[in-house]
Amino acid sequence: MYTFKNLDQTLIGISQEILKVGAWRNVRGFRCLEIPNPVLIKITNPTDRYITIPERKWNRYLPFAESLWMALGLNDLDSLPGRYVKNLYNYSDNGRTWRGGYGPRIRSFSGLNLDYDVSEPEYRNITRGCIQTTDQLRYVILSLQKDINTRQALIQIGDPAKDCFDVDGELKITKDYPCSRTLQFMMVDKKLDCTLYIRSNDVVFGLSAVNVFNFTWMQEYIANILGVPVGNYYHFVNNLHVYDYHLDKVRMFANMDIQKYDRDVQFQYKDKIESLQEFDKLLTNVYHYEKGVFSGEFEDFVSFDNDMVNDWAKVFLYHSKHALKDKFINPHLNNLFNL
Repeated sequence: MYTFKNLDQTLIGISQEILKVGAWRNVRGFRCLEIPNPVLIKITNPTDRYITIPERKWNRYLPFAESLWMALGLNDLDSLPGRYVKNLYNYSDNGRTWRGGYGPRIRSFSGLNLDYDVSEPEYRNITRGCIQTTDQLRYVILSLQKDINTRQALIQIGDPAKDCFDVDGELKITKDYPCSRTLQFMMVDKKLDCTLYIRSNDVVFGLSAVNVFNFTWMQEYIANILGVPVGNYYHFVNNLHVYDYHLDKVRMFANMDIQKYDRDVQFQYKDKIESLQEFDKLLTNVYHYEKGVFSGEFEDFVSFDNDMVNDWAKVFLYHSKHALKDKFINPHLNNLFNL
């Protein structure tokens, strides 16, 4: 297990390790340097989820847009992330949505609502029940509210019915096969831990760009709904790699002093979110506010009476080049945006 305090240190430390032990493999026409065994990364201060290394040229806006997109249960690119990174459309099968986008899989996972009941092999392909959508975020919150020590608060992102075969029963051919597969939230030492299992992860495009941010941001708002502190974040990767065209960047990160990014600032938003219903209302309002900021309808900050949500909205206002009259509540964001 590799242990780091924050995302900056994770990028530096993993870059050093992949150069030290990595093996080359050709995958789908690309040459990758990969750690030749599964990797478990522990981040002890997951609310410090921001890349401040200037040379990384981190997109400060995409993680917030994608996190809002996921939390709302969306997967169409026009609604949020496609406006911040046009290249995302290259990974869409239909030019409009991400087929493997996590939002609907988290908030409206669809499947039959009756349990399996198979007694003979010739009946194994016979299904029964009605199609039901499941809000897995709601399930996690209700499970932990019912039993704060439960080990059953999981979210499944992989969906075999959609991901394995097409409608003709042939192997699925897609540009967008989901990498993240399972999330688990569990109380440890009276704090909320989060563990992600991800089948394949690129150090530059995935790990440091959005993955750690997205799921630690989710970890924090679930913790705030539950009224508990944020614990550790565990990032379990079956295949951690870097593409050869990013190798010079990884060498640059590996040569950096990891202690330079040894920050001790512990920050968690204090405002408790009373319920998922309240959170959904806040997110819907931010969603419409972001659209208004992007179109030029809104030029001033509008308070949502919640510190975490207010900072979320301020990021979109900052992106539109409008001046922020107030700093962020989160000191990490003030550092990130040089305020």
